[in-house]
Amino acid sequence: NFKQSAQDLLITSQLRTAFILNKNIKASNYQIDTYKNKIYIYGIALVSSEKDLVIEEAKKILDVQDVIASILLVENLRIQKN
Repeated sequence: NFKQSAQDLLITSQLRTAFILNKNIKASNYQIDTYKNKIYIYGIALVSSEKDLVIEEAKKILDVQDVIASILLVENLRIQKN
């Protein structure tokens, strides 16, 4: 319904703004989707502390029921040479 969609959009906008204002988070590395007050975050963190910060920021948003994060670390994406 319209009310739920508007609330989800507000949550997404608040989190995107929080990411942009936090200089320890590279906001462009994250995709945010909100559905029925649950935030889904997809992205790549430069360091593990950034990943923790992203999740922490999401949990601060009012009316959020759950935060589902699928965030990879850059160090885990590097190709290992044998």
